[in-house]
Amino acid sequence: MKIGLFFTDFFRDIGNFFRSGTVLGVDIGTASVKLVELGMKQERFTLLNYGILESREYLIHPNRAIQTSSLKISEEDATALLKSALLEMKPKARIAVASIPAFAAFMTVLDMPLLSREETMKAVLFQAPQHIPLPIKEVALDWMKVDEFDTPERTRYQRIFLIAIPEAIIHSYKTVFHDAGLNLTALEVDGLALARVLFPTESPSTLLIDLGAETTNMFVVGRSTIQYASETDYGGIYLTQAIGRSLGITPMRAEELKRRKGLLKGGAESELSTLTLPYLDVILQEVSHVREVYERRYSKKVERIMLVGGAANLLGVEKYFSAETGLPAISPNALRGMEYDLRLEPVLRELQNELPVAIGLAKRYFA
Repeated sequence: MKIGLFFTDFFRDIGNFFRSGTVLGVDIGTASVKLVELGMKQERFTLLNYGILESREYLIHPNRAIQTSSLKISEEDATALLKSALLEMKPKARIAVASIPAFAAFMTVLDMPLLSREETMKAVLFQAPQHIPLPIKEVALDWMKVDEFDTPERTRYQRIFLIAIPEAIIHSYKTVFHDAGLNLTALEVDGLALARVLFPTESPSTLLIDLGAETTNMFVVGRSTIQYASETDYGGIYLTQAIGRSLGITPMRAEELKRRKGLLKGGAESELSTLTLPYLDVILQEVSHVREVYERRYSKKVERIMLVGGAANLLGVEKYFSAETGLPAISPNALRGMEYDLRLEPVLRELQNELPVAIGLAKRYFA
């Protein structure tokens, strides 16, 4: 089964699924909306336009986050922010593919005997209720085979990566995009979009760390597919809050200092790294746990790490994670093989960290 095509009825609801010359990839996060307008001509992608609109109101009022790990999305706030982004960006495309945050989906790995596709589907439907805390009729299910292995008894087994998304979440996204005047043609978990755009070919097992505002998602990607996923409820906002409390400054000022100084030492603000490291170490503990579980279950080694997300722009964070894990860090290259305006070169590093989900979504449309 091709993962990502969750919504047969969903497609039917929103109309015919025609290809056009351009498409919008839309990544709605905790406190931002990120969009790319992608075109394709003669098998080559072109980045035509992009937009990043952040709402910092959640720094002062956490309950005003667009969506949180409680699985809810504020339809009103998301629609307003999306409309504002579209107004500034002025894209030609009105067809969109959107991301579902990993924390809004239920993901797990199932081990079962190697079966035919039809038999595997039946086995997945039978096992799914044991791993999903909602009635099956209230979620959209999909799965993909990510590995095969032999048991000690020499029985051939397969590993299935299972994803379930609450229908209520799907309904909310349909409402947001309809109200924003866009034709939403598909939804996809953000990790799948990341795997598509950052690992298009066979690559070593990589622990992909998506540092968001309120959560950090971790995906082990091998052979261009997600093989394991986890998350922790710690993200960039906790670093900002630590700085604000310790220095007695406003959350807005703390956010500015965090972005400007990062983990760099030296100067009057060198204590910032001391304030933020304990929270990064909490994230690193979960990274180590994910690595351990993956290596034990798959009998394979994680060979490298990659950081993405808005908080991945924190100066020095990539070097720190690499030193603490003992793994080489590779930088994302979401624009690999794409044409783009050379005037973007000065901000390319930031865009590579912040836009891969949106780019991966747009690429999915042309697949």
